[in-house]
Amino acid sequence: MTEPNPPSSRRVVVIGGGVAGLEALLALRALAGDRVELMLVSPNEEFVDRPMTVAEPFGLGSAARHSLPELAAESGAQFVRATVAAVDADEHRVSLHAGPNLSYDTLILAPGARPTVPLPDAITFGVEGSGAAMREMLTRLGRGDARSAAFVAPSMTGWLLPLYELALMTAHDLARNNVEGVHLSLVTSETRPLAVFGEEGSEIVARLLEEAGIEFIGAAGGTQEVMVGASGAPLAGDYLVTLPVLRGPTINGVPGTRDLNFIPVDEYGRVQGLADVHAAGDAVNFPVKQGGLAAEQADSVAEYVAASYGANIDPTPFRPSLRGMLFTGEDPLYMRSGVAGADPDILDAWYARWWPPTKVAGRYLAPYLFERGDGEGIGGPPVGFI
Repeated sequence: MTEPNPPSSRRVVVIGGGVAGLEALLALRALAGDRVELMLVSPNEEFVDRPMTVAEPFGLGSAARHSLPELAAESGAQFVRATVAAVDADEHRVSLHAGPNLSYDTLILAPGARPTVPLPDAITFGVEGSGAAMREMLTRLGRGDARSAAFVAPSMTGWLLPLYELALMTAHDLARNNVEGVHLSLVTSETRPLAVFGEEGSEIVARLLEEAGIEFIGAAGGTQEVMVGASGAPLAGDYLVTLPVLRGPTINGVPGTRDLNFIPVDEYGRVQGLADVHAAGDAVNFPVKQGGLAAEQADSVAEYVAASYGANIDPTPFRPSLRGMLFTGEDPLYMRSGVAGADPDILDAWYARWWPPTKVAGRYLAPYLFERGDGEGIGGPPVGFI
């Protein structure tokens, strides 16, 4: 899939400053070199390591933040702060809500998904103010003003691991402060805990929940609006904690699925019906929404684009390999698995088999941020890490 080097570089516009967008940017620079002129477009000027925000209410960690203009400059890319309004694939043009139109040779859409609140009276972790609400819940549980909390999975959530982390770290916080008599439960439509990681991983997570005193209510029915327990009775609790329901972006000229408006793509991230337009990350129609998978999707896109512009590589289609770090309040649990039968289940338990040992396992972005300071003091990878 190679061709002679073009006489001049091709413009690749990357929409989105999250994991998928930055992974695509770094991968393209590494693979295509000066064959491409890169531009990064994002409504924000800061990249936030969002998977780490789950530890912040408990004082067990904090999310690193990085300047997107600096990241773009270090990748030899131009940064534009703007929100995309429309894509004209025939004209190879992007329209911005505030700013000039942008022309492109290849467009990579990685704007992320739109979080929506599924349970109005619950703490929806991941939306604005949810960290403060979690801290207030911990305070009230600790004082005895509240005696129960249910961690509820909406029926359409693409990644449940943070809900398990919130439940386990809440139990750990209560135990650390010698608080007794609080009932914690985790309610999900899964038949077993974190079933996406396979039977062995699920058994370990089930044991962690049991040891922490968290009641697991699996195979619960419900809708986005109302979740019920296995008995059919409505959930009751002084606090309900849930996760956002994610929906695809609304960009004129870009197709979306009928249910949640996610962008339909193939194994190379090519957007259905749009020439020279790719997409990756939470915005696309892959059911599991996770940073490591977003990076894998972006790598497949970058390889395809780089090869199309003359790089001597054979593009690898997206074949999901899930890697997850589960915060427990004590030692984290590391798990790997194929998704939908792509690979056999692999459990590594209490040590990571990928490097750097970060929440988001990505080929380019993870080591880049690690070297920038996220991994200060940890050193290099031991022998055998992948």
